[in-house]
Amino acid sequence: MKPINLKKLFMIHSWVGIVTAILLFIVAFTGAIAVLCRPELKIWANPEIHQLQSVPAVKVTELVNQYHKKVPEQFGENIHIYMPNGYQTHLLTILFESHDGDENYEDEAAYAYEFDPVTFELVNEYYGLAQAYYDNRKTDAPSFIGHFHADLHLGRPIGLILTGFLGLTLLVSTITGLFIHRQYLKELFTFRRKKGLDVLVSDAHKIMGIWGSLFYGVIGFTGAFLGLASVILLPAAAFVSFGGDQDKLVATFTVIPEPEISHEFLPTTLDTIIVETEQRYPKATIRNITVMAHNDANAEVYLSILGGEAVQTQLIQFKGNGEFVKSMSTLGDIPGVSIQVLNLLFPLHFGNFGGIFVKLLWTFLGLATALLPLSGMMMWLSKRTRGSNPSLSMVAYQRWNRVIIGSCGGLVLACAILFPAQLILNYAVAGNLHNNYFGPLFFYTWLAWFALAVFPINYHRYLQLMVLAFSAACISVLPLNILLSDSHAFAANNLFITLVDLTFLILGFTSLWWGTKGINRRLKAKNVIMAEGQVA
Repeated sequence: MKPINLKKLFMIHSWVGIVTAILLFIVAFTGAIAVLCRPELKIWANPEIHQLQSVPAVKVTELVNQYHKKVPEQFGENIHIYMPNGYQTHLLTILFESHDGDENYEDEAAYAYEFDPVTFELVNEYYGLAQAYYDNRKTDAPSFIGHFHADLHLGRPIGLILTGFLGLTLLVSTITGLFIHRQYLKELFTFRRKKGLDVLVSDAHKIMGIWGSLFYGVIGFTGAFLGLASVILLPAAAFVSFGGDQDKLVATFTVIPEPEISHEFLPTTLDTIIVETEQRYPKATIRNITVMAHNDANAEVYLSILGGEAVQTQLIQFKGNGEFVKSMSTLGDIPGVSIQVLNLLFPLHFGNFGGIFVKLLWTFLGLATALLPLSGMMMWLSKRTRGSNPSLSMVAYQRWNRVIIGSCGGLVLACAILFPAQLILNYAVAGNLHNNYFGPLFFYTWLAWFALAVFPINYHRYLQLMVLAFSAACISVLPLNILLSDSHAFAANNLFITLVDLTFLILGFTSLWWGTKGINRRLKAKNVIMAEGQVA
């Protein structure tokens, strides 16, 4: 490649990274946690499902039939059952929905009933707008972080456009970085950890960039599509093919159409359908069930399942009498390579295939994705402080590093604090009231830590304080769980709960060691180098 072209690629790579580095860190770091949010961390955050194995199909059918009698007839035309497995909720939830509303609501209205997944006692009930119910369902620490990753809590369309744009910048940085570092075979194993901090950061940036390039490309592309599809691609497709009518586009490709109601009574054999699905797909998990025209001769039942032999989420269709119809993707039973590719986007982005080991790999690579733009920005800043005529003073260099630690480190600390807070809320605050605490705790912690960047603190010390605060949050998880809960690492009959508690403990003590030993050693080494430079 010609030197002038290589220089242009380097400029694109540098400026894309500098402009988006902090935002990309924010999205990538929360994305690494979001990989494990559902169901793993969500199960940990909700003791109600720690010991739950499965919900009996007969009990689900009994509750649907019992509460169907309590709601007006039109609310039996759309029934949604959310299983308590950590994917969407921790309670067995049955929602009766009327798309045409009722005498009190013109828009979609709903009756919702939430049951304890073990005793099946009614815990909560709701009547009102369907969207209001979904917006105000109980959240938890993992779900809060997962939603933040999706749209930065800015909502549509701004949040999705921003995260989609960051996916594009990651893709551009990955491609340009590979062309810049053409001597990749030599740099694959070059990590001079005993050299200075600048050399260490540079080597780490190249190693992470080269080894993880395929992953970054996949995450960048899938993230861009998932962020931009509903706010840009969907309207564009509607404009081209349906004269701008998005509702017509959605109706054309709706996977679960409204059935023709016959008003002829025929019991919907929901228990038989659930059992047959479990037998057909023994390694899959039923996430939710949709019953259309319950107890009608034309009833249809759709089960959303994840796992087993299929990579993507599957939709299993039955007739109300228990007759199996077909299995399809959530995009419908549409042939073609393009649909198959679209079906892979979500599982590829979140690692929802291949079990827990793939998810752990995705989490590790997600953390590398977060560190990649950060290390690049550190290299860019360090380069401008060197030479006989540096363009960046040491005061400005310190200030920029404090901004990085305040924004990125503050996010890490804000995420960590949510987990011990989850245990306190589980003990002291009931149900949906949890929703009032996570947002303020997260954003005020982040803002308070970022505000410290204004003060002229040595950035090494600032980083050290952040690491120590992070370690304290992680270490506190297990003691708080032991103190406030009967289900923890040493009492829960659930290996996963034990592993999560112990992982927080190990992570806390590891960061404590690095915060007290590693950073001090780096700071002393830097002071020696500066002293030698002054003597020379």
